[in-house]
Amino acid sequence: MRKALALLLAVGLALSAAGCSTFFDREYYASEEYQAQEQETEEEDDAISSISSYAALKRAITSLVEEHVESAQLQFLNYEGTISTDISTACWEVKSSTALGAFAVDYISYDLSRIVSYYQAEIYITYKRSEAQVDALEAVGTAGALAKRLDTALRGSETYLVLELSSASITEETVQEYLEETYYTDPLACPVMPEVETDFYPESGVDRIAEITLDYGLDSQELAARREALSQAVEDAVAAVRDGGEATEEIADANGENADAASGELAPVTEADMIYALCLYLTESCVQDETAGSTAWDALVSGTADSQGMAMALEALCQALDVDCVVVAGRMDTQVHYWNIVTLGGQTYHVDAAGWDGEGESVFLVSDEQLWGAYWWDTSEYSICPESYGYFETDEAESETEAEAETEDGDGTETEETDGAL
Repeated sequence: MRKALALLLAVGLALSAAGCSTFFDREYYASEEYQAQEQETEEEDDAISSISSYAALKRAITSLVEEHVESAQLQFLNYEGTISTDISTACWEVKSSTALGAFAVDYISYDLSRIVSYYQAEIYITYKRSEAQVDALEAVGTAGALAKRLDTALRGSETYLVLELSSASITEETVQEYLEETYYTDPLACPVMPEVETDFYPESGVDRIAEITLDYGLDSQELAARREALSQAVEDAVAAVRDGGEATEEIADANGENADAASGELAPVTEADMIYALCLYLTESCVQDETAGSTAWDALVSGTADSQGMAMALEALCQALDVDCVVVAGRMDTQVHYWNIVTLGGQTYHVDAAGWDGEGESVFLVSDEQLWGAYWWDTSEYSICPESYGYFETDEAESETEAEAETEDGDGTETEETDGAL
């Protein structure tokens, strides 16, 4: 009997132990389910909730793009409109019509589902730009600010810009014009004019992103070397003229002929004299060739350039002397040609180093009237040059005066000798 009771007790204990094990297993599983529910709650907290209008929906998707989010949940409560239609339209508009969406997003997709009393959408965004590229965006705004930014880019030999604009009037031509303005008004800003490629996102509208690529045709080291060589060439040329180079000696000889007879002092060297000396230096050190390069570097360092290169070089040399000088684009004898307009004493004059013949009488500090005919240019684009400087007329007038004086002296001497004979 005791053995039977003991056996029953042992079986009962075994069954009891088995029942407890099963119970605790179930409690542990329930705990895991509870944690899963807690995680879902956190995800719901992270979701953008309470979207009730189309405007709020579009703002929510735009915000995801701005933060470079790849997926997120949107929840709709008391939504005014048809969610399935509006979410499709909003995804398309953000991707194609907003500046950042057009620039950074490849495509946007979504899954829409109903959860008891509200709708929930899972948004998936695939990007064609990295988060670093989006973070590198620069807010520029107006056309004036764009001009300053492009000026800095050219001087710094930058190759890639991504700029946020707030102007509907800016075009590819605008970007090109701003870069050319810096390049042609300051030859030392950059030794070469880069090729420019500009893309807008979206293509039209007020708020856009401009992606600008500058190709200089040279690597950074070559570009830096040319920039340094050009600056040194300008410095050497100006020093040669100031310190008594061959061109300056010609001016001194001319002044010597016009020295004051009583004091023997030379006439002071004027700005016109210095520009003349620079023109002589340039025409003697550079071979003019319309098939050659078109930069100041070609003219002053390489030693061969077309008319544009020579005009750019003369501009750089004049600016080194603080003389206002601009490059003129036009034609000479039906061919594309470049020369300069310089300002002396508040008056403007034409100078063409590439068209230099002999001493340059026909192309040095001359007026519009004197140049027009053989030359053509858009007069609305450049300052009027109303009269010639008359740089060579002084020497001619003084020579004629001296000749007349010698004739008079000769006549007087003969008269005296005659009188003496009588």
